[in-house]
Amino acid sequence: MIDTTLSARYARALFLVTEKRRETAGALEDLKGVAAVLAPDSRAGGFVFSPEIRLADKREALRHALDGRALPIVAVFADLLLRKKRLPQLPTIVTEFEKLAEHSQGVKRAHVVSAVALTADETARLVKELERITEARIKLTAEVDADVLGGALVRIGDRVIDRTVRTLLDSISKKLYEASV
Repeated sequence: MIDTTLSARYARALFLVTEKRRETAGALEDLKGVAAVLAPDSRAGGFVFSPEIRLADKREALRHALDGRALPIVAVFADLLLRKKRLPQLPTIVTEFEKLAEHSQGVKRAHVVSAVALTADETARLVKELERITEARIKLTAEVDADVLGGALVRIGDRVIDRTVRTLLDSISKKLYEASV
């Protein structure tokens, strides 16, 4: 499991600044764009992560690339990450920043695991029901796992709603095993 403590601290610091300036939504979009452009397998990422290029040249190239294309706070933040050698953690920082932004907007993340892919109608009904239960807006991600056999397992933070056939069968098996005949 990846330790996100440091990334969460950077994301929190940026979040506090952008909230104060009311630029959180724009900063999130710009951060996602910077992370995509500076991906290690991209041309720009190869340049920025190259140990053969001087830091001053990297900073100048980054400043020039982001000037006018991203919010000034995002450009300064990317420069800070470059100077502190934390740029490889940018994708994790973006994820943590997005979580903070969603939390401030009352959005909760939910993850559903089902045996087959959910249709758009099923997904919409599930989101509506989860929003009713949690009294919050839901951002749903889905995963298909044939081992659940049927039904679904939903995780919202530390809350788990398990209505899978696999769990029901395990429960029945346990009760039959414990029953005295």
